[in-house]
Amino acid sequence: MTSFPMEIGRVVYSRAGRDAGSHYVVVGMIDDAYVAIANGCLRKVSNPKKKKIKHLTARPACIQDIAEKLRAGVPVQDAEVRKGLAAAGYAEELPPRKEG
Repeated sequence: MTSFPMEIGRVVYSRAGRDAGSHYVVVGMIDDAYVAIANGCLRKVSNPKKKKIKHLTARPACIQDIAEKLRAGVPVQDAEVRKGLAAAGYAEELPPRKEG
């Protein structure tokens, strides 16, 4: 099994927690054990989830546009994250929103 490096812009799969079974993009490296992840829908880039690396599986896709913007300090929109995940083949069906 090939291991992919955990880096900004890497697509990851959550294996544990309430968000298990979902794909995210790494939007920040906190330390050796934690990263910040977002998917642009339930987890916005402005409020990313702090997640242990051991609870994630790195996928081969790395969204370079988002990685370059984050490294340069340019703000990234949630729509860019959603489109990047969809283009990489990791788009997910979201539950319908509650009205009211």
